[in-house]
Amino acid sequence: MSCGHTVTPMSPTNWFRRLLDKGSSGVSTEEEKCYDPADTTLEFVDGDDDMDFECTDYKSLRARMSCGHTVTPMSLTKWCRRLLDEGKSRFVCGQTDCDVEWPYEEVRKMALLTTEETEYFEKKMFQRVAKDSLDVKTCPSCKSSVVRTDLNNLRVRCTLCTADKNKTYEFCWQCLREWEHPSPHSFRCAYDDCISKPLQILKTCQNITFENVKDVTGCPSIRACPTCGLLIEHDKTKCKNIICPRCEVEFCFACLRLTEMCKSYFEACSISIAPRQTSIPVWHKM
Repeated sequence: MSCGHTVTPMSPTNWFRRLLDKGSSGVSTEEEKCYDPADTTLEFVDGDDDMDFECTDYKSLRARMSCGHTVTPMSLTKWCRRLLDEGKSRFVCGQTDCDVEWPYEEVRKMALLTTEETEYFEKKMFQRVAKDSLDVKTCPSCKSSVVRTDLNNLRVRCTLCTADKNKTYEFCWQCLREWEHPSPHSFRCAYDDCISKPLQILKTCQNITFENVKDVTGCPSIRACPTCGLLIEHDKTKCKNIICPRCEVEFCFACLRLTEMCKSYFEACSISIAPRQTSIPVWHKM
């Protein structure tokens, strides 16, 4: 070759073919999954791939989802994986005019999930549901997941450590240190520096001024959702109402009432602004 290196007659062709099969990162692209044209359980349609937001133009046939929009296995896998990576636990159609939720069974079938993808999806789904539905933390000793059954008690026992050590092992749910001494307090263990990080954030966050809301001042920039306790920061734009991404309940960021009670979106509430929160609401799911 002109560069001085020697090649066999076929090696340039193979090299260029390999180059074309690689992405810009130099990593081989994943093998494309395609529907079986003989699969009579699927409804194949002509037209665009409604979930192909990157305009990849996958070669697979298009199949119709239960909501009516069309997908290919690759586009559906990528869209649903994106939802999981964003912390979502529900699979909702990506089209702006459609909010239909797909059952996981439908997603698994229509996306032709591989064994590895199935394990990843189900692990992500469990982690999100556990985080939303249960009070789960990692034991500071054995690193196993521990569920707190009494949401008002910071003193938690790890059953695995208790069995391994042949003695009761308990730790503080707040600072994640071993519970070694009795505490006269309900809001912390015996360590003086045991503080609730969420409460510290609520206490020290700055106030904001809404860009489009009249006559509302002195509102903290971060609030704990009055329904589930998730900490949410307002970006100051649009109205003062927020839809919690975890429990999906809408509330007023100023007075902390639900939107159905505080119906003023761009004006001052009928009651005064709620003071800074000094406790985190516990989500009592029905």
